[in-house]
Amino acid sequence: MARQESTLSKSSATKKVVVDPSKSRGAMSVASSRVTHNIPHLRKNSLLDGLMELPFWHPGRYVHTTQFDAVFCGVILLNTFVMALEMQYMGLQRGYELGFPNFVQPASEYWQGASSIFAFLEVVFGVIYLLELIIKLIGFKMRFFKEWWNWFDGILVVMWLAEFTLRDVIQMDGAILRMMRMARLLRLIRLVKTIQGFDALYIMTTALMGSTVCLFWSFMLLMTVQIMIAFFLNESLETYFQDKTKPVSEKLQVFEYFGTTARVMLTMFELTLANWPVAARILQENVTEYYSIFSVAYKLIIGFAAVGIINGVFMQETFKVAASDDKLMMRQKERDRWLHTKKMRVLFQAADESGDGYLDREEFLEIMNIPEVRTWLAAQELPVRDPNMLFNLLDDGDAELTAEELVKGVERLKGTAKGIDLASFMAEHRSFAEKVAEKLNIQLEHFGEQKKSDDEDDDDEDD
Repeated sequence: MARQESTLSKSSATKKVVVDPSKSRGAMSVASSRVTHNIPHLRKNSLLDGLMELPFWHPGRYVHTTQFDAVFCGVILLNTFVMALEMQYMGLQRGYELGFPNFVQPASEYWQGASSIFAFLEVVFGVIYLLELIIKLIGFKMRFFKEWWNWFDGILVVMWLAEFTLRDVIQMDGAILRMMRMARLLRLIRLVKTIQGFDALYIMTTALMGSTVCLFWSFMLLMTVQIMIAFFLNESLETYFQDKTKPVSEKLQVFEYFGTTARVMLTMFELTLANWPVAARILQENVTEYYSIFSVAYKLIIGFAAVGIINGVFMQETFKVAASDDKLMMRQKERDRWLHTKKMRVLFQAADESGDGYLDREEFLEIMNIPEVRTWLAAQELPVRDPNMLFNLLDDGDAELTAEELVKGVERLKGTAKGIDLASFMAEHRSFAEKVAEKLNIQLEHFGEQKKSDDEDDDDEDD
């Protein structure tokens, strides 16, 4: 009786729990929204899925897309090009007014009608930016005010409207407005985050933002060293400046580079990072040749070794950002998956001689017997030792392979065994063993005891 009760208790414990699908979906929905709320880029993807349910004419369907940002970033680039032409036009006029050589005509004669064209284009771009702001307000609604870029764009549009409508009443500095409009180029950084081809630029900008602490301490290190050496140079040159036998012209040349704190600090940066032979030659030719030893030693120790170490630290920060950034990891994974799919489809098309969209065993074995194909697959971490076994692993039981089966199967099999695969195998093995034990009325408690004894043996070996 006791054995039967134990068996019954085990049987009841191993029964499957029936889960209400609606409750399961509700729990998954709550968990999904909690995860996407905490991870920004996943929250954005979830938001995009909801916006796709809006009517096709609703701005909310488009304001979140990469294409929408790309269009207006193109407008910003075009506006910047027009501003560059306008700057050239103003430079021609300024050169004529200053009497600069070869500027013998006013700008209006060089580029006839340019001022009217620039004024018209200014209105066109202003209206486009205003339409962008209105579309975003309709599409984002209250979310519009949660992003500071939208506030920045709104301020620019309001300033342009004020300048355009009240130009006869209020005189606004056009240079300030042009500089703020030029600052809209920073919006390209948002596009960089989503465009696949800009990974290198995104890494650099992210690394710069993440290396501010490193930049601060690097600056402090260089400033400390340079201030100490600047004090040394200033004191050592005091005797030279008081020497009445030295020509005044040479003293003025030395003073130009080492006379004041500001001048000597700028010279130290030149010795470290820029055209250092000029300052070194001035000390050597006008003061004494022994300063050449100082110049070379400073350039080797500070300009080469210290700056090289700083550059290495920045490189390390860049690699750390690239390795830890979630978006970069996701985009790299997507790119790897896309590339794998492309390669497998090429292999499938080459093997499908009949063109029916399926690979039978004969077609599969034929292409796998080609040494170049085996080497190609081995380079992708899928060594083909037994083509028959590989076909069985890829096939779902219908003795034919589709392109999707080939893509997913190779992706699953290539590389070494993953921890999750081993854990899944052990769990399935344990479940199978429990079912067999239940049928045969066998106790599986020794499995747990064996695992416990193995753990104790491992602890003893560590001791």
